[in-house]
Amino acid sequence: MLQHNIPDYWSAEQAYAIYEFLNDIQERIWKQYEFQFIELLRPDPDEVDDHQMDLFELDDKIEF
Repeated sequence: MLQHNIPDYWSAEQAYAIYEFLNDIQERIWKQYEFQFIELLRPDPDEVDDHQMDLFELDDKIEF
């Protein structure tokens, strides 16, 4: 991921404007590429570990 230094001379209003702009861009990109992103982020079935840990033994007695 790219790392950029954020200027420390911005006013709070300027920083907030950039923050809002980036949020707007993020939302627009997601709306346009939503389904492609979902496919991209979906786990690869060949790499998924489908072995769930046993949380309890099935023979445990439940005492009331």
